Amino acid sequence: MPDKKEYKVLIVEDEDSIRDVYKEYLTGEGFIVEVSSNGEDALEKIKTFDFDAMLLDIMLPKTDGLEVLKRIKSDIHYKDKVVLLLTALGRDSVIKEGFELGADGYLIKDQENPDDVKKNILNALKKVGK
Repeated sequence: MPDKKEYKVLIVEDEDSIRDVYKEYLTGEGFIVEVSSNGEDALEKIKTFDFDAMLLDIMLPKTDGLEVLKRIKSDIHYKDKVVLLLTALGRDSVIKEGFELGADGYLIKDQENPDDVKKNILNALKKVGK
């Protein structure tokens, strides 16, 4: 990364293979990465992991991604954090709801490689001045 800042990313994804690929790639690119496999765990992790950006799957066990997003964006401590939705769905209504709840972008899983994910994270962080 050009400015050598170590960005912290929380990956919330219930599919092990996707979560592991993104974690391994982003860690190798200099990011500090934490992972979570469900919405409840993610909401607990944000209390101790001061993330800069979150990759948030929409379809999650226990608490779905849109509910996690709603809770994050309604909390004064986290409302300015970058949240990019991860989805296997290309459904406009779900994506629209995500943006209405405060998402900073979305990635369709089967259309993005890890380098694209990194670029999207950096672009979103740049837009918010990080």
